Amino acid sequence: MTFSGILTVVWYSALPWLWLISVMLVAFLVPQLLARMKSYSFTSKGGMGSKYIPPLVVLLAFFLVPLQTQSSLAYVNTWVDWMNLIGVSIGLGFYAWLVFHPICFMRNSK
Repeated sequence: MTFSGILTVVWYSALPWLWLISVMLVAFLVPQLLARMKSYSFTSKGGMGSKYIPPLVVLLAFFLVPLQTQSSLAYVNTWVDWMNLIGVSIGLGFYAWLVFHPICFMRNSK
């Protein structure tokens, strides 16, 4: 398969989710930009929300991602399926930290 063929498949796979990707990008960028105007960095102290919400998101994503894909945990059979589910859950938890850490920083720096 050519590189342009791979890009075509990826584009058509992402096309139904472009609205969600754009919403998630805005939800990531707005808190980052607002907090960075108040001298935020990744090493800043975030607060309680940035400590407890991401692990909760990981746990919820572990059970809710199969529902979103119209599947269930019963169909997660192979190690590849489990690694994908764990990877998506950890990625969503990291995204939650990237969103909530600057929000908690701004809330605590008042």
